[in-house]
Formats: sequence, C-alpha cells, structure tokens
Amino acid sequence: MRKRLLIASLSVTVIGILLLALLFTDVFYQNAVDSAEKQLVSYMNFFDESTPFTQESADAFAGKTGARVTLMLSDGTVVADSFAPVEGQTREDREEVREAIASGAGYAVRESNTVGENMVYYCVRFSASAGGENALVRIGVTLDSGIGFFVDALPTIVWFLVLDILCCLVFAWLATNAVLKPVENLAKELAGASGKEVKTKYAELKPITKLMNEMNADIDEKVARIKEDNRIEKLVLDSMEHGMVIFRTASDVILINKTAAKLLAYEENEPIAMFEEDTEIADLLSSGETASLYRRIGEKDYNFRFTMGEPNVLLITDVTESMAAARSKNEFIANVTHEMNTPLTSIKGFAELIHAGAVPPERIQGMAKTIIKQSDRLANLIRSIINFSAIDSDELPDYEVDISELIAEQIGGFEPKLREKNIALRLDVEQGVKVMSRRERLVEILNNLVSNGIRYNKEGGSLDIVLTGGEKPCLTVRDTGVGLSEEDKTRIFDRFYTVDKSHNGGGGGFGLGLAIVKKLCRRAGWELKVESTLGEGTAFIIEFCPKGE
Repeated sequence: MRKRLLIASLSVTVIGILLLALLFTDVFYQNAVDSAEKQLVSYMNFFDESTPFTQESADAFAGKTGARVTLMLSDGTVVADSFAPVEGQTREDREEVREAIASGAGYAVRESNTVGENMVYYCVRFSASAGGENALVRIGVTLDSGIGFFVDALPTIVWFLVLDILCCLVFAWLATNAVLKPVENLAKELAGASGKEVKTKYAELKPITKLMNEMNADIDEKVARIKEDNRIEKLVLDSMEHGMVIFRTASDVILINKTAAKLLAYEENEPIAMFEEDTEIADLLSSGETASLYRRIGEKDYNFRFTMGEPNVLLITDVTESMAAARSKNEFIANVTHEMNTPLTSIKGFAELIHAGAVPPERIQGMAKTIIKQSDRLANLIRSIINFSAIDSDELPDYEVDISELIAEQIGGFEPKLREKNIALRLDVEQGVKVMSRRERLVEILNNLVSNGIRYNKEGGSLDIVLTGGEKPCLTVRDTGVGLSEEDKTRIFDRFYTVDKSHNGGGGGFGLGLAIVKKLCRRAGWELKVESTLGEGTAFIIEFCPKGE
C-alpha cells in the first residue's frame, strides 16, 4: 500500500511540476517576445529617414543599436544588410515585410535562414527616403526559442523534482502509518483472538470488528459441529461389522474403517496391497466396472462389492455362512444333475425306438419327438450348470493351445444347424494363433458364441468368424441376427438371462452360455466386448490379453 501511495502521489506532483514548468516557460517566452518588440520600436525611433540606403548606413545603425539592420526598397528588394552582403535579394515573402508593405509596419518571430537563430523582426515602411521613394527598414534581435527557455529552466525543474520525491516519500510513510497501523494491529489481534471478542478504539474499524466477531462465532460453531459429526461418523464406521473403503486408487485411500483395515492389512499412508497383488481385483479396478468378488481371508469367506465411481467404494461383507450354503447347494445340484444323466439317456433311447416304428406311430410318434426334444434340452441344461459351477473350482494349469486349429476342428459340427437356417458361414482365420489356456475352455467359449450366432440369426443370414494374431490375438464372432437392445447389452452376460423372454424352448438357450464365456474370460484375464445394433446383428469380441496387461 505504501508503494502504491508513493507512486500515486509522486505521479500527480511530477506531472503538476512539469505542466507548471511548461506553462511558466510559455509565459516567460511571450514576455520576452513583447519586450523585444518594444525594444525594436524604440530602436526604430532613432532611425533618420534622410539617411541614404547604403551598406555603410546599415552598418552604422546596427552599431548604434546592436540589432540586425536590413534596408530594402518598397518591393522588398534588399539594398543593404548589416549581417551579410545580400544586396539584390528580395524579402517580400517574409511575414514582417508583407505586413509593412500592406499596413506600414509588421512584426514576426521566427528562425532566420541567414542568421540561423530565432529572431524577432520589426519592419517599417517610410514614405520618403533619401532617394525620394518609399522604402522599408527592418531591424531584428536574437531571442531564445520556447525550447531554449525550457532547457534553461531544467536545472531548477530537476531540483524541484528531487525535493518533490523526498516530500512524497515522507508523506507516503506518514500517511500509510496513520492508515495501516490500526489495521495491522487489528489483524494481529484477530490472529491471536482464539475465539475471544476482537475490539478496536477506532470508530471506522468497528463495523469490521463486528463482522469479524460474527464470522468467528459462526466458524467456531461450524467447526464444533463438524468435529462432532466426524466423531459420530468414525464411531459408526468403526462399529460396523462390515468393512468399508472409500478410495480413488490403491494408494489414494480417503476413508477406511477398522474392520476393512484389519482384513486388508492396511497401513496408513501405504497403498492397499491386495488391490495391486490380486490380478482379478486389479483388472476389475482398471476396467471401472461395478462388480462383486469373493475372497477367502483366514478361515472366512468375504464378498468384495466394488461400486466404481468418483470416488470408488468397497463394501466387504462376511459371507462365510452363505458361501457354505451355496457350496452345499452347488454340490447338491451337481450330484443331482449328474445322476439325472442316466435316466435321461434311457428316455432318449426309448423315444428313438418309438420314433423308429417299434410302437404304432399314430399316437406315440408326436410324443416321442417331444420326449427327445425335452431330454436334449434337459441334458444341455445339466451340462451347462455343471460347467458353470466347475469354473470356480478349476485349478488345472494352462498350456499353449492352437486356437486356429481348434476352430477348424470344431466348426464342422455346426454345419447341420447352419444348413437348417440357410446361414452363410465366412471364416477369416489366421493360422498358427496360439494362446495360453486349456482346450476344453476354448471349446466351451467357441461353442457358446457360435451357437448364439446361429440361434439368434435370421433365416438366410451370415455368420463371420474372424481370428487375428499378433501380441494380442483377437477372436470375433459376428452375426446378422436380431441384435440387442440397450437393456440387453447390460444384462446379456448375467446368468439365466436370455434375449428370448418366452422361455418356451424356441430359442434353445438357457442364459448360461454367455455367462460361462464371461466367467472364463475374466478368469483368464481376457477382454470380452459386445457390439450390437438392434435388428442388424451382434458381434462378440475377445482380446486374448496376457494376464497382468
């Protein structure tokens, strides 16, 4: 503030001094011109009209007055000049000469081309000279220009400016001290108030102190409320049976309660190790998908529910009992469905005998077809359930599988279904493409994708199977079928979800095929995508990324 006040006051006074200097310079200059004109008039009074117009007369008159004397004829032709021999030249274009010819006398202030200095001229026309004719007499004296006057005054102006700077410095220091000192004292008092009321003896600052006291009271109240809210929040979170983590990244944890910190072995200011070391969790976090995972920690099973957003939220729930029940249920279903395979096979064989004509066909043949169809459907369902349940417990090691060769071997089995719906199959398979997996897993994926491509295709449509190699091999199965709605796209990989909502068997699917595909892909670390336009077709794309990428 002192600096701004100094600059402002200094600018105003300096500009004022310079303007006054220019004004006084102009006044002094005009006074000098007036004085010179009066002096020239007095000099002209000493001129004798009978004096002959010769160079000697001009020099003699100049010697008496100290002025430059020019004798001219009535038309401005120079007869004699005391400064230089310019006889015969004309001066009729000079301002003072024109005025003298016109009105008898004339003044002019200008720089002389002959002398090279600023001069004041006075020219008078005499009615009769020594020669008996009208003649002109001009006398002139030198005079400093306006700039010259200003230059002469510069030393004085500089001293005034120096004095002005000193005065402004003193004024700025005194003024800012008088204004800022109370404010600085008030600021110090505010800084050390610590909830106390702030007071001031200056009436001008009392509205500020009143406002500050009100703000401090409001802030203290809010801080107390926030502290109490934080205490209650921490008490609730730490009392929760479930673990909760609010985070942006594995190393940027916003909030974590005691239960989650213990389960995840979390150390303050350290990243959550499981988020980086567990490949499936790391892949889920990088994908940004909301999902649930199950992990066994110690002797208990936990559900990790990730809700992805800004920020991300993890809810950890103890599901030991429910997981045990689910495992029992899965085992039961697996055992029951396994045992059902034998009677279903018998039913299918018996139905084939009926269909072959061993029983009169008029009443039984239709029933036989139904038995065959439903037995096939139940067998497929049982197989799908078994496959889906077996994926989680599959710990067999991976090995290199030639997927190009596998496609060539498996695709022939779909020819009857392709012919049945008149679907054109187009293969664009790069040879020698290999991935780390197991043959039965890739067969399951291929069979499910191709079966869906046929099942939901249009009569006379097409089915494209494209396989490319490189660092990230990619398999694409594209059909020209019914396509998917936006709702279907979000749920197509859910278990038992089918595009055919009738569930009457017309579509032939149970909603487990794509769920199996997704589960196998996620387990292997592969990226599964779907592209579809309703009524135009669907493409399933698998990028066989190595784990950890």
